[in-house]
Amino acid sequence: MKEPLYLEPLFPERSSGENLAVQLARRLRDAVESRELAAGTKLLGSRQLAKRLGLARNTVALAYEELTAQGYFETRVGAGTFVAAIGAGARAARLPQTSPRPARASRAASLRSHFGVARGSGALRPGVPDLSSFPHAAWTRSARRALDVYRRDLDYGASAGLRALQEAIATHVRLFRGVATQPEHVIVLEGAQAALHLAALVLAAPGDRVVLEDPCYVLARAAFEAYGLQTHGVAVDAAGIDVDRLPHEAKLVFVTPTHQFPLGGALPVARRLALLAWAKRCNAYILEDDYDSEFTSKTRPLPALQSLDREERVLYIGSFSKTLAPAIRLGYLILPPHLASAFRAARASTSLGVSLQLQATAADFIARGDFARHIRRMNAIYERRRALLAGTLRANLRSAFRIGPISTGLHVAVIGARGFADAHLATLRGADRYVALSALCVQRRDCSGALLGFANGSDAEIESGALRLAALANSIA
Repeated sequence: MKEPLYLEPLFPERSSGENLAVQLARRLRDAVESRELAAGTKLLGSRQLAKRLGLARNTVALAYEELTAQGYFETRVGAGTFVAAIGAGARAARLPQTSPRPARASRAASLRSHFGVARGSGALRPGVPDLSSFPHAAWTRSARRALDVYRRDLDYGASAGLRALQEAIATHVRLFRGVATQPEHVIVLEGAQAALHLAALVLAAPGDRVVLEDPCYVLARAAFEAYGLQTHGVAVDAAGIDVDRLPHEAKLVFVTPTHQFPLGGALPVARRLALLAWAKRCNAYILEDDYDSEFTSKTRPLPALQSLDREERVLYIGSFSKTLAPAIRLGYLILPPHLASAFRAARASTSLGVSLQLQATAADFIARGDFARHIRRMNAIYERRRALLAGTLRANLRSAFRIGPISTGLHVAVIGARGFADAHLATLRGADRYVALSALCVQRRDCSGALLGFANGSDAEIESGALRLAALANSIA
């Protein structure tokens, strides 16, 4: 007997891992929408089709039930199962609308251009710590102890964070960064990006102006633009943002004062005080991203900007992406006391919190001293690699290039002369793909070069990567 024409596409692909009933329902639906199964077509009975396809009868019955519920099939008592007329026209009903999409959707789609900008590849990729040195043993011990959190409570936790982790973070930032805060002013988040979104939601309205360092951390720009804020770039020099050029009207300013991203400067005390005075005068808030300041060469970095704030104008952002690993997906926002209740309410409206077990793991890891030990250990490793990268670049780059400040953090900027075609660096294919500084600019057109990391590669890989970069940069200078 010749098989019905529609059977061949229905034979299951058992190696795909897809549930067989789901797979069969999807293929039958496609056959109806493509009109291979016309309206009114009588289908084989579930027992008969199961035998032909080598499936269990229940598998076929489940697929038939799903498509009947969706209106693709109809059952006629005593006659069998048929393709419904409404099902045959389903494809036409599901065609994309020709009307324009909402303005917010168009704005969100436009943000895609930012996502690939700051992602290099190879040994000199910035933004990634030494993943091979992650403290697996200590973290695993903390994770096992943290499982007890589920024995105590399986209900929703506080959206602002687990109290034990809030306390651990408050202690850590006080000891390492001079930040004075109370646990109830700490909000635990999924990372620095979540902190930026929450701040934009609470502190600004569409059309408000937000100031960015120029060049800047491009995903901060994406977060603000997602909320319809008007980004305004203020040029950065060797000492950080030029405070004298701040506009009179702005709701927010986003800064990286201890290790400017990407050029590397540290904002001196005089400028920090001037920035705080500007925020008070303009009734604005400062978002301080202190992303990798724990890692420093020889000299201790300046305390956080937040430690100088007496007017409750600074919101302090931290995360574990640079100190531990990006996959941890854990960060925090430290708030001025008068904003804490508003941010807790906003946090609850957008998310009911980070996994309790993950938070309990991090709290135990910090409280037992493992986090501080890891930072001390990695600081010694990064200091060696920092010196290796800087020495190799200085010995091999032409005089047209200068190397940005390199005493703090996990990256360095190689800055070219005006007109240096750094966009070519971001188009390379192969082991290395460099981040072009010009792609991180908001308004200025006089900054070009490359952003180089030195954390996630061996000494040999960093040295050879620096030699390749120097040769390439020299050839196009």
